[in-house]
Formats: sequence, structure tokens, C-alpha cells
Amino acid sequence: MTGRPRLICWLLAGLGALVLVTFIRDWAVVAPQTSLNRTSDFAGTYVAATLWREGRGSQIYSLPVEEQALRETGAPAGHSDIPFENPPAALLVALPTTLVDGGAAWALWSWLQLLLVAAAVVLAARAAPWPARAAPLRVAACLVALAGTGTGLLFLEGQWDGFAVLGLAAAYWAWRGDRSFAAGLLLALGIGIAKPHLALGLAAFVIGRRDWRSLAGALTGAAALLLASIAAVGIGGVESYVGALLQPSNSPVREMLGFSGLFGSSLGPGRLADLLTLAGGAAALAAAFWVGARSRLRPALLEPALFAATVLSLLASPHLLGHDLTLLAPVLVALLGWLAVRARDWPDAASAGLLAGWIILSALALLDLAGQQSSGTGIRLVPVALICLGFGTAAAVIRGSGGLPGGAVAVPGEG
Repeated sequence: MTGRPRLICWLLAGLGALVLVTFIRDWAVVAPQTSLNRTSDFAGTYVAATLWREGRGSQIYSLPVEEQALRETGAPAGHSDIPFENPPAALLVALPTTLVDGGAAWALWSWLQLLLVAAAVVLAARAAPWPARAAPLRVAACLVALAGTGTGLLFLEGQWDGFAVLGLAAAYWAWRGDRSFAAGLLLALGIGIAKPHLALGLAAFVIGRRDWRSLAGALTGAAALLLASIAAVGIGGVESYVGALLQPSNSPVREMLGFSGLFGSSLGPGRLADLLTLAGGAAALAAAFWVGARSRLRPALLEPALFAATVLSLLASPHLLGHDLTLLAPVLVALLGWLAVRARDWPDAASAGLLAGWIILSALALLDLAGQQSSGTGIRLVPVALICLGFGTAAAVIRGSGGLPGGAVAVPGEG
């Protein structure tokens, strides 16, 4: 890769690095502020793990107990509760953070999440196909993917998505190596430990592929997590978790970024919004299923099919926020490699369209966040971008071109 393509790669890499430096600078501003780092999203996890360590595992989903424990960690008395609504097994992973105070725990957890996303992106880059002498393009793809708005939010909030992102990247790596059982197992463990609701479309994708070994691996991982949850808090604790899911205390639909957010922000909470959300989710799951079926018939379409299924999975999720967009980072890198190896001249139309879509998605996530913080009203824009990326890529895969909207790419050797 020489001349203009190399220059574009280094410009993209520089842009990604600059954004990452901005994330770190923002984190350094928040780190000394106790009122902020102890009321981050990680606070609920820290409280739950602390309660469990103190022998109060049966109370980790009790809102009054959580509120009191949150104040005891140093959070302001007037701050609203940040509930723990992850599976019980998740608190076992976070248990080591309770050995330090809340502020230090948030700092360690935030850096862990950033490193997990970085590891996922690198793993996907190593597994993906690339043209010869494409080192600059690999570096640029990794940095651009890592510099999405979701990463910045994940880093500041101390959320859980790093595990999900690494699980998806590891599953892709396993699929590329024809290790289907391991792919399903890694996917279930990575996403299921804290965010199983993000995997609905990916489950439809696996079923559509009739990949029974992957499905067996996923069921094995899910069973392992269930047993770990029962061992941690007992049957009663698992029932409390299910109750917290059915009646979430902190899930305003106006703030969501999937179909629930699109219709909730435009119509407000109500039966019509719920019905449209269900219809949209069903359409997304159906598209993910057909994408999986298509990739079964044409294995060379794994990368665009997995990208489409991941976007559709996010759209179908009833609870999707900005930090969850990090799940797209490894499949973005994989698809960029897949497109580059098929392009006569890079950047081709499909690669340029994909990069533009990723940058636009990140910009819209910032706009949605600003609107949410200023007024809490207004139609969410991220779902519109996800619809274009998800259904557009799915349509290209189902057609058999394997390209993206704006640039079809033929697969060598396939009619």
C-alpha cells in the first residue's frame, strides 16, 4: 500500500488516536471528582459486589438496600440510585474491585473495560482477511473502531461492555478457525455475563446458519452462567434478578437507542410505542436469521453477515445505550479487512461508505446524548443510523453481493 491510500490510512489513524487522547483527558478530569466517579454506572456493580462480600447476597436487587449502600460508598445523599440489574454471576467478576474504595474501583474498572475493547479490536484484526502489505490499513481500522463514541462513554461510565465486545471478537476468531463450539461458548460467556439482552439478533444469526455446534456451545455457556448465578445468590436471588428485568427501575425508553428508543422518543411511553418496538424487533431478528441462512450457503460472506447481525441485534435490544455501541467495533474491523481484500483500489466505495457510516453513527450518538442531557426529549437519531447500517448490509448479504449500501462488492469465485 503506497501513495494516496497510505496517506488516507495514516490520516484516519491520526484522527482515531486524537479522539482516544480526548477520551483519556476527559477521564482524567472526572477521576478526582468523588461526586462523579462514585455515581457512575459502575457504582451499582460495586455496591452489589460489596453486599455479596458482606454476606448480603440475597439483597443485591433490593432498591432500598442499594440506595443505602450507595451512600455509604461516598455518593451524594441526593443522588438517584444506580441499580444493579445484571445477572448475579456478574458480581463475582467484579468482586476483586471491592478490595479498594469506590473511586479507585471505578478507575480500575474503567481501564479494564478500555483494555478489553482494545484487545477485542486487535483480535478481530488478526483474524480478519487483509490484502498484502496492509499494515497501515490494519492500524487505521483498529484506531478508528476503538475511537467510537461508545468507547468514550464506556470508559467514563465504567460499564460492562468490554466483556461483551471481547466475547464477540473471540467468537469471530473461532468461526474463522472453524471452531464452532468454541465460538458459541465464547459468545455466550462474553455477552451473557452482564448483557444477554444484546445477543438476541446474534442468536437468530446462529440459528439461521443452522450452526448447531455453535448453538450447543452457546447453551453450554448460558448453563454455566446460570449455575454460577445460583451458586452465588441461590434460586431466590435469580428470581429477584428476573423480577428486576421485568420491572426495571432505571430504563426510560426516551433514552434508549434501539427501536424502543426510536418509538419511545417520538411517541412517548405507551401501548403504540410498545407494539411498534415489538414489530421492529421482530423484523430485525428475522433479518438476522436470513443473514445467517445466507452466510451458511456462502461461507465467504461471514464478515458482512456478522456485521449486519450485530447491528440488528443492537436494534432489537429493549435496553440499548451509547456505551453498547462498542459491540460494533470488532465486526467493523473484520468487515473493513474483508472489503479491502476484495477491492481493486482502496478506499473503494463500500469501504468509504462503511467508514462514513461509523463516523456518522458516533456523531449522532453525541447529539443524542446532548439532547438527553439538555431536555430529555426529541427523537433519537442513532436508531435511524443503525437501521440504515443493519438492514442495508443485511439486504446486500441476502442479495449475495456482500457489499454495503453505496458499493456492491462481488465475491471472487462465487456466481
